[in-house]
Amino acid sequence: MKEIVLNRRKNGLAVLMLTVFVYAAAILGAVFGGIQVEQGRSPLLMTVSIIILCIGWLPLLGLKVLKPQEALVLTLFGKYIGTLKDSGFYFVNPFCVAVNPAARTKLNQSGDVKNMRAGNPDSGAAVSVESTSKKISLKIMTLSNNRQKINDCLGNPVEIGIAVTWRIVDTAKAVFNVDNYKEFLSLQCDSA
Repeated sequence: MKEIVLNRRKNGLAVLMLTVFVYAAAILGAVFGGIQVEQGRSPLLMTVSIIILCIGWLPLLGLKVLKPQEALVLTLFGKYIGTLKDSGFYFVNPFCVAVNPAARTKLNQSGDVKNMRAGNPDSGAAVSVESTSKKISLKIMTLSNNRQKINDCLGNPVEIGIAVTWRIVDTAKAVFNVDNYKEFLSLQCDSA
């Protein structure tokens, strides 16, 4: 799989403004259409306005925000269409889905964050509240695997640990060529 970098214009703000404008116009159209129906005129304006209000939110699904050193691998109905790598506010096809199989993987590395817990501590039941982002970090990260006991060539037990710095260069290969790139890296470090 070869990475395709999408060099799209950062037109997310224009689409957001247009969607808000269309929604405002649809609300006004529904109100004036209702007035026209009350006066015995055609219900066309009200019908069209209600349809726009029902499906007008779809373009909002295509709005994507990327911070510096982040990438978004996009697929459309299972087919890889490209990667957004530059920071900005983008509009993509609303049916595009971001893919990151390692989004929920937590290893002992610099890019992982703590789980947030919510709930009543007195009740004994905690609810895990977790927001997983499908964005891929392009920053240099550190993986620190736990100590392992191995035997040297004379059979003496030795404890070793490993710290590896790494970063993703080709997002398509990281997402599609291995099942989970974080676990893959950890296993490769353990086997070395």
